[in-house]
Amino acid sequence: MSLAWTTIFVIVLLLPGVFFFIGFATRERYSREIVRSTAIAEVGLALLFAGLLHLAAWQILYWSIGFSPARFLRPLGMYDRIPTWLMFEYGFELLWPILWYVVVTAIIGFVIGMLAAGMVVSGPLRFLATHKWVYQVQKFSGRRGRVVTAYVMTTTAESGKILMYKGSLQELYLDAEGKIAYIVLRSCSRYLMRIDEEGPVTGTQLPLFKDDSPPRSWDYLMISGDNIANVLFDPSPEIEQTKAGSRALEKAVAELTKKVEAVEAKVSRRGWSRGRKSS
Repeated sequence: MSLAWTTIFVIVLLLPGVFFFIGFATRERYSREIVRSTAIAEVGLALLFAGLLHLAAWQILYWSIGFSPARFLRPLGMYDRIPTWLMFEYGFELLWPILWYVVVTAIIGFVIGMLAAGMVVSGPLRFLATHKWVYQVQKFSGRRGRVVTAYVMTTTAESGKILMYKGSLQELYLDAEGKIAYIVLRSCSRYLMRIDEEGPVTGTQLPLFKDDSPPRSWDYLMISGDNIANVLFDPSPEIEQTKAGSRALEKAVAELTKKVEAVEAKVSRRGWSRGRKSS
């Protein structure tokens, strides 16, 4: 019985730390490691964070309702001297408060993990990241109206020509060593690059789909890290189509059409009047 209660206590104690790392992983997709550590170190960090969160929660409960963990859990330490029926009655009375406490602290740990991951991506905590450069790429590509254009040199080569891809960066994942696991491009084109004595020479860029192919709402190309020699990331602005922009364009085209029609009508009237005078 003592071993069972100890196991339950340890699990409850670690839950906020576990959910902290789960929340952290929602944004930390590009490198699974923030700080290089072993499995024992990760458990230690989870235990440290969970302990700090429990201390803060207990202090807040003490200030608000006078909660004392010692008085709250004291009957559990005397389970062998308390009648079983009384122990079950007290256990059911504690069940809902304990469940609510576990759920709330786990949610708080998850939210703090998400906030910490956001600060790693946005910059304030980026010094904790093992691979920092990828967050600059992610931060820029996440801005509205901006894209990152990726030029991918593949390992596919024949007759001195190397297969290249160009497209808008959609997804990028790294492994623990900082190497690209795979990259996903949107609106992609392909071309060949030849390296001679004067330097690299690129050929004509060709779309992956023919111009007469059916229209599509999106197209993605996934390139495995095993097929990537290197990648050049180029930040560039993107022109986005919006409803307001479409209405403004239609209005401008309509006004321009009216002006052209007015000019044509004026020219036509002048030509007609000149012809009438000459006759």
